[in-house]
Amino acid sequence: LSCYCDKKCCLHRNIPLSQMQQNNQILTPKYPLPRDQTLNSQDRTLESVSRRLSNVACQTNRNRHDNRLHDNSRYHDNNSMWHDPLLGVDKKHIANSGDSDSQQSNSRTQAESFAEFTTDVSMNYLSFIWNSPEFIRKLLWAALFLGFFIYSVVCCWKSFSTYFDMPTSTKYNMYFEPQKKLKFPSITICNMNPHNKNILEKEEHRAMKDYLARSESSKVPWPIEVDSQSPQLQRKDYEQFNVKKYYRDSGQKLGEFIEKVTFFEKEIRTEDAFIESFTTHGRCWTFNADGSRKVNRTGMDFGLSFGLNINQSTYPNFVTTAGVKVMFHNHYEPALIDEYGMALAPGTENFISLSYERVRNLKPPYGDCVDEASWDPYKNYSISGCERNCFTQVMVDKCGCRSYYLSKVPDREDIECNLQEEKECVEELIKQYHAGEFSNRTYCKCPDPCIAETYLATISTAEYPAKNHGEALEERNKRNNVGNGENRTVEFYRENFMKVHIYFEILSIKEVEKVMSYKWSNLMGDVGGQLGLFLGANIVTIFEFIDFYLRLLCSRLKKHNLDKRRRNYFKSNREQILPLLR
Repeated sequence: LSCYCDKKCCLHRNIPLSQMQQNNQILTPKYPLPRDQTLNSQDRTLESVSRRLSNVACQTNRNRHDNRLHDNSRYHDNNSMWHDPLLGVDKKHIANSGDSDSQQSNSRTQAESFAEFTTDVSMNYLSFIWNSPEFIRKLLWAALFLGFFIYSVVCCWKSFSTYFDMPTSTKYNMYFEPQKKLKFPSITICNMNPHNKNILEKEEHRAMKDYLARSESSKVPWPIEVDSQSPQLQRKDYEQFNVKKYYRDSGQKLGEFIEKVTFFEKEIRTEDAFIESFTTHGRCWTFNADGSRKVNRTGMDFGLSFGLNINQSTYPNFVTTAGVKVMFHNHYEPALIDEYGMALAPGTENFISLSYERVRNLKPPYGDCVDEASWDPYKNYSISGCERNCFTQVMVDKCGCRSYYLSKVPDREDIECNLQEEKECVEELIKQYHAGEFSNRTYCKCPDPCIAETYLATISTAEYPAKNHGEALEERNKRNNVGNGENRTVEFYRENFMKVHIYFEILSIKEVEKVMSYKWSNLMGDVGGQLGLFLGANIVTIFEFIDFYLRLLCSRLKKHNLDKRRRNYFKSNREQILPLLR
């Protein structure tokens, strides 16, 4: 049976015999040495003696280890004690002492391994704390490490909190692309007077006049006189009144309202340039309604120019302001003239320069933008389209109809509200909508679009026509009979006519983009900087700890497998081994 010399036994190698005897580590054995290990006269040096005595200690320790693996049930039960005449000690005491020795050996091995690890790891704190011989020095380094560790944990916690808050910042970009054509905006033009006094005074439109005189939502700033001698209006007069037909008849015809249209240095027919549209200002006209027109040049000559005749002679006396409202919008957005319309006065020539701006918002989880409309007719999503959709659906749900200027709701019966429904239901609904009472509805929650396109306008105005030019126009109109019977004098132009020029000032795209202000790379940089500055740690330190514990685990597994093989060997060769142990 060969002697197994483990690490504990081998510590006795190369130790002088005098020192071993003083420390009571290895003394003369209590039993005779084996024949092959008796000391020869020529091997009397201290080194030879210590080595041979160490081998004896190894054999003794090996015998104790094998005795612990012995099945005590063959002799007595586990609680009994039996005496070994060879060693002169109790076997049970040997087993217990062997277990404690093994545990002490394992703990010393782990401590030595960790001490060696602290000298190699990149965190120098551990080496100063673990290997310093002075207690005060250990205590100071431990306190310093603990303070910096707590501060680093707090800083890392703040960094992670900032990252999961998902903050954003705004970035401004300017693109200049002269070869690329910019999309020309859709332009909606409305006369500030939606009512023609000659139409309103007709008997068939008495219901509308009465409605305007009594309704709060009509926004009439001047009282309307109603003929008290006329027959009393009945409910059916309101129910049979077609509101959209009235505004179509009362509004100005295209040829009378808009004159001499030119676009990109080419004169085009008015009917080809504008289409009819309805807003809260009644009958209006929209240019480039499909968004197909584009330009690649700047300046007044490469934009849209036209003249407008508001015809103040048809204004009722309760209309206090003369002029038009112009709105620039995308073709997929509704024209909200009341909210975003730009007012132009008669007797002026207006120069409106445009700039294009694009806003990019973030999608979840950093934002809540949407990029598609949930319903027609607006194929692209916009906040104004969503709000108009909300108002229309609420109106259809509560009133069973929609106002004349609203678009049809998909999959719902298309019924336009008559004057009675406008009076009884729509008026109250408008008040509730402006008070924000429908914001809790699903289809009234309007997040930002992922891409929002806007046109910014700058206007400059001059008087039109100039004095001498007005006189020349007046003489020419008389000579050529221009104006469909109207006497177009200088005063007429000053009261009714205006000229408008709309063009791009610069072919550039101003892009406002929301970006993630605190990305994963920022988080790693902050956390790594804090750990490196205060603890001297980095990403390699993590792998060093992982490597240390993996090696420690592997050594334990190897020792466990070795002990298992020893026990299996002992069980299979018990009959041959036991006589040697007695």
